[in-house]
Amino acid sequence: MNINGVLTAMNGGDALKQAVGVQLLSKVNDLQTAAASTLMQDFAKSQQQVTAPAAPHLGGNIDIRV
Repeated sequence: MNINGVLTAMNGGDALKQAVGVQLLSKVNDLQTAAASTLMQDFAKSQQQVTAPAAPHLGGNIDIRV
């Protein structure tokens, strides 16, 4: 949804345009909140499916030779 058009309508002198702009801005906010919530839920689900590495000893020691 185009935020600039919504903000332009809200800043206009017409009360109806302002009311519609406020409603559209509210819907955009709700849509973004729902999308962020879905994103976080999907991320949490994917993190639960992550298992331990096949070789847990890898990365535990670093050999440095000069």
